[in-house]
Amino acid sequence: MSENMKRILVSLIGGPVILGSIYLGGVYFFIVVIVISLLSQLEFYNIAQQKNLKIYKYLGLLAGFALLCLYYLNREEYFLPAVLFISLLFLIIEIFSGRESPLLNTSLSVSGVIYPTLLIGTMYPLRQMDHLSGIPGLNLIVALLAGVWLCDTAAYYIGKAIGKHKLLPRVSPNKTWEGSAAGFIASLTAISSLKYYGFLGDSFTTVDIALLSLFTGVGGQLGDLFESLIKRDAGVKDSGFLLPGHGGFLDRFDALIFAAPLTYIYFIYFR
Repeated sequence: MSENMKRILVSLIGGPVILGSIYLGGVYFFIVVIVISLLSQLEFYNIAQQKNLKIYKYLGLLAGFALLCLYYLNREEYFLPAVLFISLLFLIIEIFSGRESPLLNTSLSVSGVIYPTLLIGTMYPLRQMDHLSGIPGLNLIVALLAGVWLCDTAAYYIGKAIGKHKLLPRVSPNKTWEGSAAGFIASLTAISSLKYYGFLGDSFTTVDIALLSLFTGVGGQLGDLFESLIKRDAGVKDSGFLLPGHGGFLDRFDALIFAAPLTYIYFIYFR
């Protein structure tokens, strides 16, 4: 089976599962967020281990799960003490481990809890913010995903077709300014269209359109670039193999790692 066929097959199976969980919300969407977050975290740790580091993989995954549960319980006020406790726990364990590279071991173990788990996890409270500021969480999550995935699609195909000017060749040699611009325009078009057809409601302002387009069309691409940077540093092509045709979960959801928390911060705390 060709890579394109694998990609299409995974999308046909995974797409309805994700969309169905978004529609149902609650525990159904939380389960999907857990799966995406923790498998992405596992892939991050596997990438880090390519640098011959001793990562506290299973303890990190347990800590990531605990933080995700705080989202589910609507107890975000405990994030800071939880992250502080987790960080101290890793540091104390490292003191007695006798392993080499203690600074990198502990830093990357803690980083895996935050990136990607804590950041992707922001999708759950966004979905549950029903009618906060007049915008249903269901509609906002759909707009977020539409902006991110249309940006990714446009950037890839337009960049491949007409891209001539390299964006950041040190980080990702195949990405171009033309593709990046097309991605942002696609995000802006998608979100503007959702607003025009009433999907985002009357209270969704021009500023909201501009910022959500920025979060998905620029923030999403930054998430993609950061993942490319760490893979390049570790000398790996794909973050994993669990999604045939797409690579790993981190490859597929890297844009959301930046776009989702930016959207969360704005709509939950500043709007």
